[in-house]
Amino acid sequence: MESIGYNPLTGLKRTNYRILMEKRIKRVLMICSSYDAYTLEEDGQIEVQLYREYVDLNISNPPAFTWVTTADDAKELLLNGNEFDLIISMFNTADTNIFQLSGYLKKKGIETPFVLLTHFSKEVFKRIENEDRSAIDYIFSWNGNADLILAIIKLIEDKMNADNDIITAGVQCILLVEDSIRYYSTYLPAIYKLVLQQSAEFLKEALNEQQQKMRKRARPKILLATNFEEAAELYEKYKKNILGVISDIGFTMRRNEPSSAENLEAGLMLAQMIKEDNPYIPILLQSSQESLRSKAEALGCGFLVKYSVTLLLDLSEYIKEEFVFGDFTFRDLTTGEIIGVAKDLKSMQAILNEIPDDVLYYHTSRNRISKWLFSRGLFMLAREIKGLGSKEFDSIDEIRKSIIRKFKDYRMLVGQGVVAKFNPATYNKYIWYAKIGEGSLGGKARGLAFVNSLLQKNDMLTKYEGMKVMIPRSLVIATDYFDWFIQNNGLQYVINSKISDSELLSEFVSSRLPEDLSIKLRAYLETVDKPLAVRSSSKLEDSHFQPFAGIYSTYMIPVTENKDQMLRLLEKAIKSVYASVFFAASRSYIHTTANMLGEEKMAVVIQGVCGTEDQGYYFPTISGVARSLNHYPISDEKPEDGIVNMAFGLGKLIVEGGQGLRFSPKYPSKILQLSTPKLALRDTQNIMYALNLEPEKFKTSIDEGINIQKFTIPQASKFRNIKHVASSWDMYNDRIVHNSFDDTGYKIITFANILQFNKYPVAKIIRDLLEICEQELRSPVEIEFAVNLDVPYGKDAIFNVLQVRPITNYQENKETREITQEDIDSALIYTPLALGPGHIENITDIIYVKSDSFDKSKTEDMVKEISALNTKIKERRGSYILIGPGRWGSSDPWLGVPVQWNDISEAKVIVETALKYFQIEPSQGTHFFQNITSLGVGYMTVNEFSGDGFFKEELLGNLPAEYESTFIRHISLEKSPSIYINGKEGKGIVTL
Repeated sequence: MESIGYNPLTGLKRTNYRILMEKRIKRVLMICSSYDAYTLEEDGQIEVQLYREYVDLNISNPPAFTWVTTADDAKELLLNGNEFDLIISMFNTADTNIFQLSGYLKKKGIETPFVLLTHFSKEVFKRIENEDRSAIDYIFSWNGNADLILAIIKLIEDKMNADNDIITAGVQCILLVEDSIRYYSTYLPAIYKLVLQQSAEFLKEALNEQQQKMRKRARPKILLATNFEEAAELYEKYKKNILGVISDIGFTMRRNEPSSAENLEAGLMLAQMIKEDNPYIPILLQSSQESLRSKAEALGCGFLVKYSVTLLLDLSEYIKEEFVFGDFTFRDLTTGEIIGVAKDLKSMQAILNEIPDDVLYYHTSRNRISKWLFSRGLFMLAREIKGLGSKEFDSIDEIRKSIIRKFKDYRMLVGQGVVAKFNPATYNKYIWYAKIGEGSLGGKARGLAFVNSLLQKNDMLTKYEGMKVMIPRSLVIATDYFDWFIQNNGLQYVINSKISDSELLSEFVSSRLPEDLSIKLRAYLETVDKPLAVRSSSKLEDSHFQPFAGIYSTYMIPVTENKDQMLRLLEKAIKSVYASVFFAASRSYIHTTANMLGEEKMAVVIQGVCGTEDQGYYFPTISGVARSLNHYPISDEKPEDGIVNMAFGLGKLIVEGGQGLRFSPKYPSKILQLSTPKLALRDTQNIMYALNLEPEKFKTSIDEGINIQKFTIPQASKFRNIKHVASSWDMYNDRIVHNSFDDTGYKIITFANILQFNKYPVAKIIRDLLEICEQELRSPVEIEFAVNLDVPYGKDAIFNVLQVRPITNYQENKETREITQEDIDSALIYTPLALGPGHIENITDIIYVKSDSFDKSKTEDMVKEISALNTKIKERRGSYILIGPGRWGSSDPWLGVPVQWNDISEAKVIVETALKYFQIEPSQGTHFFQNITSLGVGYMTVNEFSGDGFFKEELLGNLPAEYESTFIRHISLEKSPSIYINGKEGKGIVTL
């Protein structure tokens, strides 16, 4: 399957549907006798018919009707301040005041359109001709059909909105020229019904409600002229957007001329004038005289006989074929044989690839393809296609490639920035964000949809040379499917059960998903050509004050040629994500946040994994986390400059606390870790993660990384992608070489090409994203991202925004009590690097890792002890301070103790310390860090070797231990220590 990149249509802007059809008929005043009212209301049920017409044609808000019986009643109503958008009067021979009323209203400045309805009768028409009709806007022949009322309303709405919609926005129109009241009263309902029915068909391609509204409002308008003068004016004014002309042949030349002044060849004159201006515009002429057919055809016009019993059917067929309305039919130019029918953009794009050169040139040179697009309300694409056939191309093949490329680009564009409702029949690879189900998107998916709209709103997709910024193509399974899965598989019992995570997962994976979901997922997989990440998106995730970052599971599955096999893997991953709601760690975290497990709902986000395949593994060139607020700025950095932590390979390394490269997006070339070769060798990335593409590696497991492979950087040197991110260490000269990739040198992940030499605008993109998202969320934010630089020559690299979430800003902690030197001198712990909610009270215990016996190779053993102590303290409803070297919660046990949240759920203060031989940077950017800070847990970093505070461990050594082992010591306190964090200055202190 062809891989999709994003190539924008030059200068393309979306049309805002709100500017179309701004003027609407909402209130109609009906003037008719009691008998006519009865006929219309009771027998004809006009309002019911009209409502049904609106519903059937997918038109919203039918107008409300007010009924009066005489012109005098109407006059009284209007003069008493009642406002109407349209006045319709039935002609009553006994009440000729209607003509006086219309004139009176115009003199009073009431410009409400005035329409006269009359039953067809030569005698009645003669009576009407003798009246002053100058203030009557339209006269129609009434036959009891509600379609005519609908057509009248739409005709007047079209006239009111013509200048704005046609000239400004590019809406197309059909010009109807007919002076016979009887015939245009017949034609208009027929044409409108055709237009509105086709418009309803076009809605099937719309991805969301906004696009549906756009398509509805962008349907072609119909403009009615009853004489040559009026027709010529309308043509001249709107000729750039006329789909075609339908005209009588005999009519008057000027306004207000009597019918006796009819010119029997006025229609031929009009057709000749138009054809001289535009020979390709379709014109359908009609007459009661068959003898005029030859003259019409000589001008290149179609011809219909008015009295034909198939008149309306023939009219409909002509409009569909010649106005390129409805399906687009391609025919062999010699035989007339149909060689292709395009029903939508997808089929049109496919057919354009196959039709012969002469057929393609015929249609492009006559702008028929652009006309078809215009009639469907696809103005952006239509403007790009229009005129292509006349431009200078070296070959028709170049025209073909150009048109197909624009179709692809447009389909990609309309798929961006919207949440599409998943439809198996119309879903395709150009739809970028779709939803299955009617329930909630969940927090993560909602944030992703929001950032998708922001990217479109701020033109981020096309803003940066050489790099496209977009979300991964995403499909969301809404929360209602989670509810169905739990209820219909009898899994409610797990909410209160005591079974292990492995047993629980087995129960979930052996249960079934709804059949309709499986069918939709199968259709989705037909469009997939890369591995998928199956991610949680719960109701509680990524809320402003209680983020659930990393609490639930994310699974990755490889792409397989056998789609049935891939469907089984995908369904297994979805069920595993559902199960993660009830894992022990999830339960513990939900309990800590004071939420109820039974109230949690889970949606699932399925995304294409950013990256490329390399030697049986799949990974992005770069992955990382960026935060708009840097809690630990150094040198010239300021908190508001933000902080980025990124790595080579999958983002598992960063979000789980592994060692990446830390930099300020404002100063991307100033990186402490790279300041000397010694620091670079010691403190830069030493492992990377990649997805194993062997399907059998994905197994049911509570370990979401079951098929994720870890490589050391020397092992990863075999991957071609490393050339974008690595430098070499010249051991003989003890220097780092950036501008050459020496296969013999030791590889260091420096991202020098990107951060120092700015080959790709990654730092600029991150800065812009942080600024935009922070402004829109009105909160500091954290962004997860991935970058693929491994693209074919000449193609743009991809920057994927994976997730945006709000973060807690402890600078808003207004506690400003000064920490004095006297306070510091008497403290157990002091640090200038602290986060937290001010005063922390009711601490009952302290658990700390003993510095003198710390062994970084034994950190996994320490987890078991700490978890057991946490359970003990929880049972007696206590809380404690947790102290230890390195990075708490890191998945890399060599960087600190790899606890999970349920292991330390009762900790109210967490302190990361340093040893002379073990100094690790703070945990910013990890899921663990995000969750502990959002829960109001105090967080302190102490490194006395760099002058950042102290921990007087000896003071604790003098206190009796409730528990002590080789590595861990637990002290039960008689009274709570004094704990204070100055949020403004970032200082923290603990005093016994």
